Amino acid sequence: MEHEARQVIQRLNPNFTQLRKPVRSMSGGQRQTVAIARALYFNARILIMDEPCAALGPAETRMVLDTIHRLKEEGIGIFLISHDMADVFEVCDRVTVMKNGSVVDTVRVADVTPDEVLGMIILGQKPRAKG
Repeated sequence: MEHEARQVIQRLNPNFTQLRKPVRSMSGGQRQTVAIARALYFNARILIMDEPCAALGPAETRMVLDTIHRLKEEGIGIFLISHDMADVFEVCDRVTVMKNGSVVDTVRVADVTPDEVLGMIILGQKPRAKG
């Protein structure tokens, strides 16, 4: 079991070496790696990540975002739920904004600015057409 765990975790984060350390004593970024590794061990093809970088420091956030990039390269689908526009714009291809339980719009990240997405969140309206 340890060998299998090591393989999955090394795939996510080659710098993660303390496999015998209790999860409760790990950093937030390491805990996220363990949670993602557990899902991948069971062959998950889609991950739903709800605020995975909340309450993490800059180094741990970087670790999680790098992991998301690697998973995307492997073809793992990721639903990222986040209020952090910098994270969203770094790792997402599309963004869906919901307000009061209804979808406002789904747009390609390359086609909008963070301010336009924030406008969708605050106003509950699609961004205005450009041009």
